[in-house]
Amino acid sequence: MYSYHKNVTIILSLFKKFGIRNIVASAGTRNIPLVFSALRDDYFNCYSIVDERSASFFALGIIQTTQKPAAIVCTSGTAACNYLSAVNEAFYQHLPLVVLTSDRNHYYLNQQEDQCIPQLSLYQNVLKKMVDLPIVRDELDEWYCGRLVNEALLELDHREKGPVQINFQVDADYPKKGGDFILDQPNLPKVKKIDRLMAEDSDEKWESLAKYISGKKLLILYGQNMPVSKEETNEINNFCDKYDVVIISEHLANRHVKNQVQPTLILKMVDKKEFCPDIVITMGGHRIIEPKAKFRAIKDQIEHWHVSPDGNVSDPFHCQTMIIECRQKYFFGRLASLGKKSTHPYLDKWRAMEALQIKREPKSADFEFSGVYAIKSLFENIPADSLIHVSNSNSIRLATYFNLPETINFYCNRGTCGIDGSMSTYVAQSYLSKNLSFLIIGDLSFFYDMNALWNHYVNGQTRILLINNCGGAILNFGRYKTVNVPYCLVNTAAAHETSAKGWVESQGFKYLCANNQEEFDRAIDEFVVTNSKQPILFEVFTDIDKDNEQRNLITEFYRTSDAVRINKIKKAVPEPLKKIIKSLKI
Repeated sequence: MYSYHKNVTIILSLFKKFGIRNIVASAGTRNIPLVFSALRDDYFNCYSIVDERSASFFALGIIQTTQKPAAIVCTSGTAACNYLSAVNEAFYQHLPLVVLTSDRNHYYLNQQEDQCIPQLSLYQNVLKKMVDLPIVRDELDEWYCGRLVNEALLELDHREKGPVQINFQVDADYPKKGGDFILDQPNLPKVKKIDRLMAEDSDEKWESLAKYISGKKLLILYGQNMPVSKEETNEINNFCDKYDVVIISEHLANRHVKNQVQPTLILKMVDKKEFCPDIVITMGGHRIIEPKAKFRAIKDQIEHWHVSPDGNVSDPFHCQTMIIECRQKYFFGRLASLGKKSTHPYLDKWRAMEALQIKREPKSADFEFSGVYAIKSLFENIPADSLIHVSNSNSIRLATYFNLPETINFYCNRGTCGIDGSMSTYVAQSYLSKNLSFLIIGDLSFFYDMNALWNHYVNGQTRILLINNCGGAILNFGRYKTVNVPYCLVNTAAAHETSAKGWVESQGFKYLCANNQEEFDRAIDEFVVTNSKQPILFEVFTDIDKDNEQRNLITEFYRTSDAVRINKIKKAVPEPLKKIIKSLKI
């Protein structure tokens, strides 16, 4: 039997999966849920040493002798202070010591409660990792605790061995009355262990991984990346030849490779049986089309791997099982060299659906005059080999839905998703680039960063499409628009009546503007001209409500299926895909 305290049983469950058997316990009450649970499980070797200082050095002796991690556990308060000498010793000897410090609910800190001190900073300079486990009250807390314990235990031998601390809060009266002594749970919870594979790991481990993924349905989700060399593109393509993989890559990823399908398909296909992957592999930074909800709904059916040079846990779908610590190029090259030529039945199904979607792809003419219309029109007219930077918020969300030529390099300050600095970043890119450079920016982002044009670095390659709907469209959209607050548009969406004309002309720009579709269509050719000696700003005045209406149309288009149109389009797709389409339940 085990304690009803979920954070405690998560620790013990993952101890088993990481092979940690030896626990040295010191007397106390706050740590009883963990100690009594471990004592009732034959897997663990429990030692009782009353003096915490002595207990912690005793544990170092176990580690030195067995060459395996060991844990120490104590009650809350000054008991934890007595571990400091041994934790320092473990840090400088590179010994994998797990320091388990039980704690009171943090609500009680500095409230004249007994045995309640700041335990999270006791060893901060001599730990490889410190995590603090909350009291588990719901499924999200349970996932969070599991992730934190994985993160801590993974650091025990990550590159260099050393100590980690797991601080766990205990409230005797939650989730049930009766005190710490109740052991009424027959089993430990099922907690997913996260493994780590590194570039320098043995050939045997990499060969095992290649064998494991052979024949499995793989889905790679790219996030934001810089453009890559032809050599790296070739490595990705070689990987695609060897495995049945589908690649979802938005403009921000700057990837143009084999097995790549329309990113919007993921919004309506990935949770369907035929399209559900066995393994989702993520790499890079943020994505705009975010499938978190889709994958969390099927998290028990999939594995999630993350490829990253830093080797950190990244578990957005709540089902991570592997961190692969290496550069993307190395990942693709190493596994491509170990794989065999593969058939692609999984990819073929996605290709069939993509064929339907491409035939249905909307054109700018399908939209009324709006920000959607302006962005789509620019994409249809943008010269090859251009650079494009899109500001955050509404602009980048809209831009992600439309196709661009493969020769376009695409940028956005998406690391933190803030609006500040988009134009400043773009001006540097435009100045240094040898190609025509475009910025798509909303009015709030533009006016926030208008000093970006107050310098000597704008030139004839600079093209700025300013969509001015006199406020923050995304802040006046959906749930925000329904809030009954006086002056909501002014105070939330920053409504205004400002034009960029005077400012940009004073900075030497050629100024174009459009208030309707006819004016826009007349000006677009002049905007994308390649031989201007002046920088050009094209200010497009739109209606904020119309922008949101059209935005809703485009997002709904990619989230739903139009059965009538699909049935008509099926007849027009390439012959090899017709049989596949017929077999799918769409």
